Amino acid sequence: MKLFARRGAVLADVGDGFVAGEAVALQAAFTGALTAAERSSAEPVRVDLTLETEHGGRALVVCRNHVVGFVPPSWDQAVRAQVAAAGRARLATTGQVYRAEEGWRLWVGPPHAGDFPGPEPGADTLRAPQRRILGIALPDA
Repeated sequence: MKLFARRGAVLADVGDGFVAGEAVALQAAFTGALTAAERSSAEPVRVDLTLETEHGGRALVVCRNHVVGFVPPSWDQAVRAQVAAAGRARLATTGQVYRAEEGWRLWVGPPHAGDFPGPEPGADTLRAPQRRILGIALPDA
């Protein structure tokens, strides 16, 4: 038995793709996951993603060891079943990080051409984090 053996990867079936939820609340995670060059790019950034589940919670989208979104309600059960079927293997897919009016957003699935759709209703439930300067919370305008 190898202690530090890498887990294998299983390709996720995400159909034509979807927009991950909660991206507005997780903007700091995007900053940590993207390089400076990727953050300054006007074009969507292709990324490798892993789909995981919390213990008893929602299905997560992980990019470079940062949770950058949640699987929307319409895909939640399908992704959970795929994670369970993958066992100890990673459930992997590709995606694109792009800029929207409210900040960074994440497309999960094969490359998308043209304008990205908005998130499905009910996908964004968390509030955007409060603005801070030097750790001091600023009042919302």
